[in-house]
Amino acid sequence: MRPIIFISAVSRELRSARQLVANTLQLLGYEPDWQDIFDTEEGELRGMIRRRIDESAGVVQLVGQCYGAEPPTIDEQFGRVSYTQYEALYAKQRGKKVWYLLLDPDFTADPHDAEPEERRALQVAYRERIRVGDQLYHPLGNSEELENKVLKLRDDLAALRRRGKQWAVGVIALLVLIAGLVGWVIKHEVKLGREQVAMNAKMDRLLAQGIAQYPSAEAKAREAQPGQKPKQIEERAYADLARNLGVDARTLREKLPAFAEQLKRSPDATTYERANAAFVAKDYAEAERLALNAAEEAQKADPSRIADALKALELAGWSAQNRIDYARALDHFHAAVALTNRQRDALEWARVQYEIAFVLYDQGHYSEAETIVRDIVSIREEVLGPEHPDTLASRNILANALTGEGKYAEAEAEHREVLKLREKVLGPEHPDTLGSRNNLANALDSEGKYAETESEYRAVLKLEEKVLGAEHPDTLTIRNNLANALRGEGKYAEAEAEHREVLKLREKVLGAEHPDTLGSRNNLAIALAGEGKYAEAESEYRAVVKLEEKVHGAEHPDTLRSRNNLANALYAQGKYAEAESENRALLKLAEKVLGPEHPDTLGSRNNLANALDSEGKYAEAEAEYRAVLKLREKVLGPEHPDTLRSRDQRAWILATCPEAKIRNGSEAMALATNLCE
Repeated sequence: MRPIIFISAVSRELRSARQLVANTLQLLGYEPDWQDIFDTEEGELRGMIRRRIDESAGVVQLVGQCYGAEPPTIDEQFGRVSYTQYEALYAKQRGKKVWYLLLDPDFTADPHDAEPEERRALQVAYRERIRVGDQLYHPLGNSEELENKVLKLRDDLAALRRRGKQWAVGVIALLVLIAGLVGWVIKHEVKLGREQVAMNAKMDRLLAQGIAQYPSAEAKAREAQPGQKPKQIEERAYADLARNLGVDARTLREKLPAFAEQLKRSPDATTYERANAAFVAKDYAEAERLALNAAEEAQKADPSRIADALKALELAGWSAQNRIDYARALDHFHAAVALTNRQRDALEWARVQYEIAFVLYDQGHYSEAETIVRDIVSIREEVLGPEHPDTLASRNILANALTGEGKYAEAEAEHREVLKLREKVLGPEHPDTLGSRNNLANALDSEGKYAETESEYRAVLKLEEKVLGAEHPDTLTIRNNLANALRGEGKYAEAEAEHREVLKLREKVLGAEHPDTLGSRNNLAIALAGEGKYAEAESEYRAVVKLEEKVHGAEHPDTLRSRNNLANALYAQGKYAEAESENRALLKLAEKVLGPEHPDTLGSRNNLANALDSEGKYAEAEAEYRAVLKLREKVLGPEHPDTLRSRDQRAWILATCPEAKIRNGSEAMALATNLCE
């Protein structure tokens, strides 16, 4: 008798997908079964479901976007669940093997009526519980991937079949043991060798899948929270990928880069496969080159493989982004978006636009990023619903862009709304919810609401310590932010003590040269400067710059920020000539790496003007202030706090400095009048 495998799915949405799974299971020698609840809104079917599942060897559940029909009463054990959700929950309770096949939002489903918003939200929450829980699930984007995944379940299914024939296998094993006792040692060694070969082959398959999926996993991790360090993005990407593949995260981190080095040189691999491998190996220039070649191959094919070309162009964009070459990244993403069609597939179009928005955000073009993200939010709210995690992620980056524009009150309101929805959908202790609370605290800090900022960080810290532990890197990040908030309140000694404690823990947990550890040393130096300990701060900055040049390179944005802080420490000590020299060198690098209009670049120009002013070089200082003001008005807007500070600085030098007055007489008088008012 063929073992029975129960297939759980919402019929109205996934009837065709379920039939595909059934056909594949029959091909593998199993008897598929299911309870068709199509268009059933009333009646009690749980007893029938229990009998069907009790007779089965395991359950394959297709988890789509629809919630489906639900029992007339709330289940005493599982709460409010649909019949489909009940099938998997009951099977797990009975000790049955359950395979969750998580279908992407763009998976081609059967035509069906939209469900009420309440039911859609319940299904979103169910999908998220599967994604973040301890059960193994398999994300799938199309029917081909679905069929391949069921075929790859052959080994797991075979294990169920073996348990069903345990007695017969035992008898045969005993006869074989008696008959072949003399040759057991040799056969055992052969078996071990074959098992090892099989295990190696299985691991190679998983690693190949990991290389194919890693670039998109990293992009998703980056887009989950703006402002993350590369190491944070990498850690989150590996964690998500390991969960998807069912592999230990540490094992994956150890084996994947070495496997990628082999694959990128393999003559049997496709150009796109080698591009992915180069990306995993962090050879981003080669990854970009190969990805562009793969895109060209796909577009020149007959017929053109547009979907493959789109994926390759996105990979090229991510590669350029990791090289901090924003202009090339934008070129590649714009080429990718040209292959999409908003009317044909709004979510695909929005995904690539989201990548463009992130590059603009990284460049400091917050206004442009805001415009694009508002459009994306609108699409995702319409297609996925206002409570979908992707919709909330879009609103999160929108709020961060508003903060960058200086629209602090609007940013605070947006962060509060996203936090409220994430607490409802994901729960108060989910990492994304905690991320929203952290972002809210950042917005409050930008508004100068330091007491509220401190209170919010302390609340987040308490949750982080509970969920992740006191020494987890994310917990230490919150402690670092708390210390910055204390500094904002003028509690410099307390901030210094907190930064020293975080630095000590980061050195223990992450190592002395980890980017987060260097960030703590940088923040400690800022706290020291706040206390007026400028010489000590200067010494600390010099040590940080030296290490960051070693770890990141001389042109990395983190290195440039530390050099900017060093220049400020020199200025604070009255070392104006040294500060001028440092700011000029820094400005040259910032213009090259970040571009002449990036907010950090403009900050360096403004600092250079301050140094020139203090040296008595008033005409040069006024020219720099004027240039910075013009660019800040263009990039940040006329009402941004940085723009207003630039206007005040220029007005002051025109009103008070003789040399500047002579060059700009009438303008100086006008600005001086405004300043006095």
